[in-house]
Amino acid sequence: MAVGVGAGARGAAAGGTPEAFVIQGSNTIGARLMPALVEAFAVSIGGKTVTLVGSQPEEVEIRLQTDAGGTLASVRVHSHGSGTAVPGLISGDARLGMLSRPIDAKEVEALKAAGIADLRATASEHVVALDGVLVLTARGNPVKALSMHQVAGIFSGAITDWAALGGQPGRIQVYARDDKSGTFDTFNALVLKPRKAALTAGAQRFESSEELSDSVARDANGIGFVGFAYLRNAKALEIANECGIAYAPTVFNVKTEQYPLSRRLFLYDRNVAPGSVAERLLAFVMSPAAQDVVRAEGFVDQGIELLDDRDQVMRLADGIIGLEPDADPAVLKDLAASLKHSSRVSTTLVFRMSSTTLDSKGEADVARIAEFVRALRASDPAKGVILAGFTDSAGNFAANQALSQARAEQLKAALVSALGPDVPPSVVVARGYSKLLPTSCNTTKEGRNRNRRVEVWVK
Repeated sequence: MAVGVGAGARGAAAGGTPEAFVIQGSNTIGARLMPALVEAFAVSIGGKTVTLVGSQPEEVEIRLQTDAGGTLASVRVHSHGSGTAVPGLISGDARLGMLSRPIDAKEVEALKAAGIADLRATASEHVVALDGVLVLTARGNPVKALSMHQVAGIFSGAITDWAALGGQPGRIQVYARDDKSGTFDTFNALVLKPRKAALTAGAQRFESSEELSDSVARDANGIGFVGFAYLRNAKALEIANECGIAYAPTVFNVKTEQYPLSRRLFLYDRNVAPGSVAERLLAFVMSPAAQDVVRAEGFVDQGIELLDDRDQVMRLADGIIGLEPDADPAVLKDLAASLKHSSRVSTTLVFRMSSTTLDSKGEADVARIAEFVRALRASDPAKGVILAGFTDSAGNFAANQALSQARAEQLKAALVSALGPDVPPSVVVARGYSKLLPTSCNTTKEGRNRNRRVEVWVK
């Protein structure tokens, strides 16, 4: 999306007061990704940037300038952790809030008490990129994979020696992000809290992801966690969920959000003025052009990839594991046939509980899928897509079959509308598969959330 230099920006460059605003919150986003996005935005409007670093490395000022040197805007990026974003939005100090997790219930209540509407609405909640929280060790550590239970045991202090995990004997040294970190919030919510555990008091805490990763890489007995872009010189482990399904932290597994420690990186805005530099920056951040920046900075972009056909067929084995007694054999047969003749697209659309309502990312994904289908048809007019709907395990199979079909049909209607009259509706097929083929465990809230989905398969 091209973003032009508007009249307000030209006026500022000609001698008016340049726009100034703060983007505040997540260190994961703010340390590298957000400055890179601001710089790319400046280039997209024919300008350039000058970056000033203050006494605190987590606070930078990025000045957007014309080629002639006139200042269009001053953007200050304060990245002291996701926990600082909502207070900044409430006080008005921040125009945009960066969170490496969704806004939580306490923050919603704080916003409400301040007279601010729920920022989780689609107009205010924006998924900038995807990420996977990596569990790291030094490269020489022989351990290659851990279960979520083992990860919780390590970081809570219940497991203290690598020998208990099949490694070389040695006391485990735990490294963790600080309490303001959205990365810590995500790790706590996905790993520790569901197992009624808390971070060991002996953990070394870090505000910086880079420093944490480098410390683990130097420590033969160390283990820590960081965002996907901060692997650096350490080694990332495979993670198995409670169902025994192990996922490597690959780009595809993070894009589908089936890697157990996948997460979304958010920007929240509060009344960004129409036509302002802040609004145009936000539009650029949400444009396809920004995804190139996301990828270049080591994060996971939201572009579409295809799963290898053989891997798609192999997924049926996981679908049969734990198959519930009320499963309909006809639906299972149809699922097997569809898996055999299709490839999975990396974009997964997620629904709210007992609902056919897409979340905020899902609405943006419809446009991405429509563009993908157009390109697919241009290369091979015989190609089409299956929208495969799934539910979590709550309720009986027949009721979930109806719900999964309704989700797929709702998405089909949205996709057909986005494709327009040039693409026949028959190109898009909606199928409901109830609670078959879970990608996560239904024993946790997060696992159930991931199972309430529609996948896109190329046929």
